[in-house]
Amino acid sequence: MHRFGPYKLFRKLNPLGQWERWIALHEQNDTDHVVYRHAQSLDAYERRRILEIVAKVSRPNHPHLLPIDAYSFDETGHLCLVSNYTGNQEGLVPIAHLLARRSGRLEVPEVARCVEHLLEAIAHARTHGVWVETIDPDRVLIDRRGSVLYELYGLVNPRVCENVPGPVADEIRAIAEIAAWLLTGIEPRVAPVSVTKVAGRQAKAWESWIAAAIDPLGGFERIEDALSAMPTRDGPPISTGAPQDARGPAPLNAVMRRFRRETNGHKNQAR
Repeated sequence: MHRFGPYKLFRKLNPLGQWERWIALHEQNDTDHVVYRHAQSLDAYERRRILEIVAKVSRPNHPHLLPIDAYSFDETGHLCLVSNYTGNQEGLVPIAHLLARRSGRLEVPEVARCVEHLLEAIAHARTHGVWVETIDPDRVLIDRRGSVLYELYGLVNPRVCENVPGPVADEIRAIAEIAAWLLTGIEPRVAPVSVTKVAGRQAKAWESWIAAAIDPLGGFERIEDALSAMPTRDGPPISTGAPQDARGPAPLNAVMRRFRRETNGHKNQAR
């Protein structure tokens, strides 16, 4: 696959679940995007079903939900989606890549900003009847302004088109686990950990919030309660540490020019 409509595909990214991903250039507008392609070719019934889901998950419009700008089937019957490109010259910036670049942990105000962005995003999505059973950290991206964007929210949930969303406590619990991971560098599923012991006294207030959120017999039943109980709010932008941060964001077409140079260089070497 080399193109999708007006989008020319330049660089293949790691897949996201069943979705293949490419960085692409809209040749008429000279703008950068990500094209997602569903790995399976669908029959007529499955096409109607997945279009129903995509149409629904496209409705929420929120600063921390990556928008789906366009979608259609390609010539082989695979569904393709298009979103804006939110990365830098190095590619997309998942939260896990940022942690690795930052020696395994984020600062407390940055974690507060990430938690707040995710809670606000799922609250907005649920007003449109879109929800997931849990939050996947692999889909948490950081854009060049230091804001959180959740990638393809709702497309992992086969029950998204049901009228009644599932309990929000499960999503809040997953966000609390992400907060503990960001503060300590240790995933909660790997081992229980004292947030204060690893992250220091500045994270002490977060220990009680995380404990309340992940309590299997309790937890926050409303997003409003989780937000109001947060120990800190309105943290600074999350620093990605990318070279262009000090100079301001690079133009998107500059990103694609670099990818095109790399692609052409590899072709020349192959010759």
